[in-house]
Amino acid sequence: MQLENYRPITSTPFLKSGNYCEIPPCAALKPYIRCFWGNAPSLETSERLVIPDTCMDIIIKADNSNNTLTAAFCTLDEKSYLSHNSELDIFGIRFYCWSAVLFSAESFRNTKNSAYFPDDFFRGITSELTEIVFRHNTLPERAKEAEKLLLRRLDLNCMNFDVMNVINDMIKYNCRMKISEIARRNALSQRRTERIFAENIGVSPKTLSNLIRYQLVWQEIARGGAKILDITEKYNYTDQAHLLNDFRSHHGMTPMQAFQNAMSDFYNTDR
Repeated sequence: MQLENYRPITSTPFLKSGNYCEIPPCAALKPYIRCFWGNAPSLETSERLVIPDTCMDIIIKADNSNNTLTAAFCTLDEKSYLSHNSELDIFGIRFYCWSAVLFSAESFRNTKNSAYFPDDFFRGITSELTEIVFRHNTLPERAKEAEKLLLRRLDLNCMNFDVMNVINDMIKYNCRMKISEIARRNALSQRRTERIFAENIGVSPKTLSNLIRYQLVWQEIARGGAKILDITEKYNYTDQAHLLNDFRSHHGMTPMQAFQNAMSDFYNTDR
């Protein structure tokens, strides 16, 4: 399936130093978890652009100075925003937006662009993650323990194969195909397709298709070498202006600015 090769990236995919770090999950969780990530405490003032990545995150923030902790579950975002560095110790679990339900079994209807207490969707998980964060200091140690927790909670019976097949076709055809056509290919009515996406992800299939297209376009731009005209044709934009406006609406800057921002990390970090 094309879905197995889909790996959304951040606004700074070449960042190899600094406070922020990502590590991949084990093979058993790789289809469902994009990465584990951490942000070490820092006294320096900086900002990081967070872009729509078609993922959902559980984020644990620990204040080690007074042993307090806050937790949040962030659902699918449609817009970019600036995240300020923090004096807190942060540990995150990044789910693909279609796989969070496999660890939750709750409805995701009307949840987009929001943050919740993790236990609202993953019963009892906050206390378990709190213990992991306080007992282990490094990201690899925390990820290893979190993997055990997630493997116990993974329920493949919650997987909706109609959702997975529709998303696979979105990626396979570079989001060029209308949702109604993809639905027909998978023997679904458009009404049912809308309903199962609302329940399992919290957005319409059209919204997710637009976000996946943006991510695919950003990956083309970040790799370098692709011409805007070629990308326009490949991803079925009306014209270059349509692509540029759509990209800016998600990324907050032009493709050239986004590329320069990403490459500045490539050249200016320790490798």
